[in-house]
Amino acid sequence: MQNIEIYSHRGASSAALENTWPAFRKACELGVGIELDVQITKDGVVLVFHDDDLKRLGGRNLRIEEIDYEKIKDLRIGKRGRRKFSADRIPLAYEVFHWAKEKSVPLNIEIKESFAVHSEGPEILAAMLEGLKNIHLSSFNAEILKEMKQLKPEIETALVIKKKHKLQFLDKLTWVDGIHLHKRLYSEKLLIRLNDMKKKIRIYGIVGTEKVVKQPSRHLSGIITDYPGKIKEKMRLPD
Repeated sequence: MQNIEIYSHRGASSAALENTWPAFRKACELGVGIELDVQITKDGVVLVFHDDDLKRLGGRNLRIEEIDYEKIKDLRIGKRGRRKFSADRIPLAYEVFHWAKEKSVPLNIEIKESFAVHSEGPEILAAMLEGLKNIHLSSFNAEILKEMKQLKPEIETALVIKKKHKLQFLDKLTWVDGIHLHKRLYSEKLLIRLNDMKKKIRIYGIVGTEKVVKQPSRHLSGIITDYPGKIKEKMRLPD
């Protein structure tokens, strides 16, 4: 069987709160890579957080791109009804990057939309990536990836898609090295076409019951999942 990378979605988010230290440490214990999200505050602090605002996990109706880090650095995060007792805070990206480098944990860094509105966001993130190994950058925003490719041409970029795009459109994105596609779009025909374009292919939304887990395409490079332990066991991948 080919070497298929397993990335834990927002850390081992089925075992701990997404994008938090417990989720990252659990993923490290499982011996898998980590997919995480980065946002940037108004004053240029890069955080590991998925949502554009703090409503769902922080209980505050604030957009990260519009506030300074000082305003939220002590904010407890968690699911509704549990935040009061939570010890989790929003991690700083540079601390997570440093930890991943020390532990040799592969990272899939998904760049969120706050970077599209921050004039210095891409440059700030690019400086933080210096010296990191075994990482790639992903985003739903092709223009963010284009800017990051100009700043860090040696780092792999991947466009995340959850709906059908014309293949001619994807082929024109010469700065995009890979495609991350939702499992609903998975087909051998599509993977062959993307492989012909020299695009690295990873699939997300996998829970472990899908055919691709036991019979993965030879064109597939990786799987992004909330259940990395289960997937690894079913695919019988080595540590």
